[in-house]
Amino acid sequence: MQIIKFQKLNDNRYKLSFKDSESLILYDDIILKYNLLNQKNIDNTKYQEIKKANDELASYYQAIKYLGIKMRCQKEITTYLKKKGFLNNTIIKTLNRLEQEGYVDEEKYIHYYILDQINLTLNGPLKIKNSLINLDLNKELIEQELALIDYNIWQDRIAKILKKRLKSNKDSKQIFIKKNKEYLYKNGYSYEMTNPILSSLKIEEDDNFEKTAFQFYQKLSKKYDNEKLKYYLKNKLYAKGYSIDKINEFVDKI
Repeated sequence: MQIIKFQKLNDNRYKLSFKDSESLILYDDIILKYNLLNQKNIDNTKYQEIKKANDELASYYQAIKYLGIKMRCQKEITTYLKKKGFLNNTIIKTLNRLEQEGYVDEEKYIHYYILDQINLTLNGPLKIKNSLINLDLNKELIEQELALIDYNIWQDRIAKILKKRLKSNKDSKQIFIKKNKEYLYKNGYSYEMTNPILSSLKIEEDDNFEKTAFQFYQKLSKKYDNEKLKYYLKNKLYAKGYSIDKINEFVDKI
């Protein structure tokens, strides 16, 4: 194959045109490595070798660009390069080179990922742990890093979440605790972490009860009266977690 033309592109690449109308875009590093400026003819074997070396360099440069945004783990880089169309063997070579050069470090990634989660989110340790495991990172390293976090940090985060949710609460204490126990669990906090805080909550539910009770009364009184009204009203309020004594007191008043 005879090279007949070099055309400089916008970046550090050149378009090589061959006599048989074929063309190939190469990085200048590859052109220099294979001395293509002086070597005008290459056979098919050399052509395939050059193309493979260029693909590996392209994969490496794409990964470096991707890492320039933020730290990445091997799984994230692999997924990204696959979307870019690189072959598995090329990606493996890229990952090995990145690791040798210190661009990919599993322990550091786990450390800074956890710090970001603590500083930027309210996610609990279980959710953080599962997110890291889903990235195919070492479970023991994850657990070691999480163990270094002061337990009081998680407790403060739970208290912060509950304080915010209490501001818009319209439920009884019983229902509030039930709902938020599950909410906190979904966000990565174990029951062992949340139970002591939830059980110690002081919730003034009188205002909520009065408001909720009158809303149900106004709605149900349009459909029912007398004993039916009392029956459905009691059921609605009981389902909201209010005590039967409080409910009976309200029903007697109306």
